[in-house]
Amino acid sequence: MYRDLRDKARLKIKIRIRRLVQSPDGKWYQMRPDLPVHGATEKLYVVVSVTNIGRRPIKWEGWGGDYHKPVSGKPSFQIIPTNLPVMLNEGDSCEDLTDDLEAAGNNVKRLYVYDASGKNWYLSRKAMWRLKKEYREFRHLQSK
Repeated sequence: MYRDLRDKARLKIKIRIRRLVQSPDGKWYQMRPDLPVHGATEKLYVVVSVTNIGRRPIKWEGWGGDYHKPVSGKPSFQIIPTNLPVMLNEGDSCEDLTDDLEAAGNNVKRLYVYDASGKNWYLSRKAMWRLKKEYREFRHLQSK
């Protein structure tokens, strides 16, 4: 019974506010916005990292969130993904980003990623609290 209960897909989600920087060998890295690194972008990004910590493969389709107060009559929003959908096997991870900082704004109630079966995997309350704290701390750094 224990084996059958553990034999499923599970996702671990991290969402942070970051800047991007390109190394001399051409690879892109993400960093905290308050670190003074030469060549880092001025623009801030909301970066979503998803890792399959379960035993079954899962197809990550996209991500979005719910508002506290509806915006333009809509209770939720979807982010247009840059490199999704992607199949995540056991232990695989993938990242997606957006330059819309309002995805981490104060009107956002919760954020989630969704898979091909339509299941929503929500960001934990503690992680959401940390993301909103980062948003309040770094939003003034966003270049217009």
